[in-house]
Parts: sequence; C-alpha cells; structure tokens
Amino acid sequence: MLTSTTTKAALRALAMAFALHSFSLSAKEFTEKDFLSQPLGHGVYELAYDGSQKALYAASAPSFDQDKTDGLVFQLAADSLQINKRIKTERRTFAVSLDQENHILYLGNAMEGSITLLDTRTNSVIKTIQLSHDADPKKTVHVREVVLDKKHHRLYVSGMAGKGKGLLWVVDTQKQQLADTLTKLEPVGFAVDTSGDKVYVVSGLGELITLDGKTSKLLSRVKVDPADPEHYFLNIALNAAAGTGYIADTNTRDVLVVELDSGKLIHRIPTPNSVAVLYNAARDEIYVTHRNDQLISVIDAKSYALKHTIKTTAMPNSLVLSPDASTLYASVKQDEKSGGADYVLKIDLTKL
Repeated sequence: MLTSTTTKAALRALAMAFALHSFSLSAKEFTEKDFLSQPLGHGVYELAYDGSQKALYAASAPSFDQDKTDGLVFQLAADSLQINKRIKTERRTFAVSLDQENHILYLGNAMEGSITLLDTRTNSVIKTIQLSHDADPKKTVHVREVVLDKKHHRLYVSGMAGKGKGLLWVVDTQKQQLADTLTKLEPVGFAVDTSGDKVYVVSGLGELITLDGKTSKLLSRVKVDPADPEHYFLNIALNAAAGTGYIADTNTRDVLVVELDSGKLIHRIPTPNSVAVLYNAARDEIYVTHRNDQLISVIDAKSYALKHTIKTTAMPNSLVLSPDASTLYASVKQDEKSGGADYVLKIDLTKL
C-alpha cells in the first residue's frame, strides 16, 4: 500500500515526466555526428575563444596522480579543430578566462589553489599567483571558476573546500596580484554585467549573490528557491537587456530563470540537471549542457521552449561561443572507466 508521502513523490515524478515530454515534443533532434569533433585526450575541461588568432583554447588536467601535476593547454584552429599547439604547464589546468586584448589566458589550477597567466603570443607562462596558502594539501582551497571583468581590471576566482569554507578571490589584473578575499559566500560560478557594473555569483547554497563591479563589495544575497534545499548552483548566464539570469543546477532538474535585480524566481525551464549555461544575444537562445543525460539543449529565450537537442556519446561539459555568435563549442568528457578521449564539438548554429 502506498503511503501519502510515496503517492505525492510518485505524482511529482509523473508530472515531471509529462513536463519534460511536452517540453521536448516539438524540438528538432540532432546528434554530434551532424557536426565536427576533435578528440584531445583525458581531462579536458573549459574552453576559451581567441578571435585575434581564430583559435580555441582547451584546458586539461591529464592526470590526478600526485606525482603527475603537469597541465596541458590545447590550441585548436577554430574552423577545422585541428590541433595547432600543445602547451605544457607545470600545474594542472581546469578553468579558463581570456583577456584577448592583453594576450593573457588565465588558467585555474584547481588542485594547487592557484592561477597561471599564459602569454598567448609566446605560449609561455607569465607568472603563477598562489591563492590558497594552506601548508596541508588536504586543506587546500580548490580553484573552481575564473571570470574576467575587463572593465574594472579584476579576475574573480571561486575557491571550494567544503561547506562553510568557500572563498571568493579578487585578483587585480593590472598589478597581477591578489587584491581581496571574500569569505562565507560559498561561490561556485560567476557572470559579469559590464554595462550595469555588477557581478553575479551563484552558490552551492542555492543563492544569487550580487557584487558591486566597481568595488567588489557585497550588495545582496538571495535564496532563489528556499523551498528546495537540494539546489547546488553551478553556473549563471546573463540576459542583461531583459534583466534576467539563467542558472544551471547540478543537483536538481530545471534551468532557473531569475530576475537579476531582486533574485526572484520567475520561471523554471524543464530540463535535466545541468552543468554549463550560455546566452546568445544575437540569436536570443540559451544553451545548456546536461552531463548525465549526454545532451545539449538549445532553448528559445523568449518563450523558454526547447528548440533543438544535440545528443552526444559522452558527457558535455563547458561551452564557449564564437565572436560572431554563429558557432557553439562544447567540451565533452568521457566516463572515467571508458578509457576514451575527451573531445571538443563544434556546433554550427546556422544549421539548426
């Protein structure tokens, strides 16, 4: 006999199934075979596009073994995905952020709690900035995300080390040194609104945190969906013109649409749980990666309807858009047990 709690859970699951079915009913389906791909190797993570070189950078950490700490950055031809260069670094690379005008690629060294500055003209390391200073490696705060605010010459870096121990580092990109450390925020992902002089942070506690872009000071923090304690926000994309943000959640289903000024939840886009989210203003579309479902969603930002899906054979991770907004690139990761190579997928949006 079903209990009341079990019945409610079953009804919720059934409602979700219907919602997801109706959400995808009119979507056109593609597979990664419809597009160009390039295998790279193990441990590929975030991507950056360099328009001046028409190149794509892919950060990788080939091994997690304690005695194999080297990183590897791939430089690919943006059009063909041909591997132009393999740039070795002394530390493993995960997160990336590019300052194209100043020819600097910022690399987040998650395991070492630091960032590396790479000169994209010479492919040589300019310097490494140590952010976490714990002598005990088990207490190191791990770098998760690095996001550049070019206007205010700051690099925002999220540091993760368990609940209650998260840090937000602010790096002065002109002096190339740590400028400030913010505590008790549990930061995970960021997005910068240059025109509004705001930095939006999403946290592992289901919060939207707003910082002053001029001073990096805390302006507000709001629980977006306090009724659900399971939220773990990973990333946020901004539609600044509409005053909305799109939040990817790794723990729960749905992409959450929030009002940036208030943090109010205004819509739930029914999707599987997600990792990366990216907004394309030129096409008014939202792109989302769903690692567990091996799927990339293309969503209409006006109606929130699913326009297309792209099925992958492995787990799509990070996204980056070409400057002309016509090409979407995704890093795709293999299951650790598969032994296959992680790869980059080039999606021609004009064919969707």
